[in-house]
Amino acid sequence: MKSKLLPIILFLLIVLNGVLIFMLINKTHENKQPRPERNFLTEKLNFTNSQKEQFMQFDNMHRERMQEIEQSIMKYKDELFNSFQKEGYNIDSLSTKIGLLEGKKDVEIFNFFGKVRSLCTKEQVLKFDKIIKQALKGGQNRPPREGMNHPRRDGEMPPPPPR
Repeated sequence: MKSKLLPIILFLLIVLNGVLIFMLINKTHENKQPRPERNFLTEKLNFTNSQKEQFMQFDNMHRERMQEIEQSIMKYKDELFNSFQKEGYNIDSLSTKIGLLEGKKDVEIFNFFGKVRSLCTKEQVLKFDKIIKQALKGGQNRPPREGMNHPRRDGEMPPPPPR
């Protein structure tokens, strides 16, 4: 009896492991709701439906370009950090390529926001510029992100280092 039950249990465990691995890879257990920050600008600027459509086109193209750049950066970083065992390996060229790609990301972000700004009416441009200035300052009115230190007040000492 026990010898017949063992292969059945083993088969079920293998199938369950396969299902779990599939769920982790595809992340089907997560909700596929649009992230709120994608709609943040369209809501704050009160975009019309046609402006929203154009914004989404710009956003999709921007995201594709950013993913391409990120993949290139990861490729070079993988190559860089896999070079520990190679003697005399010159990391300068790789770090230069990574730096250029990081600069390319900044240019892509700048161009994206330039396109979004071009969609705006005169009133929306004023709001847009204000939002961008707040974002560049780091949004000092919002609470700190998880894991980040709270801003210090005047005269307040930093916390002691961990031991």
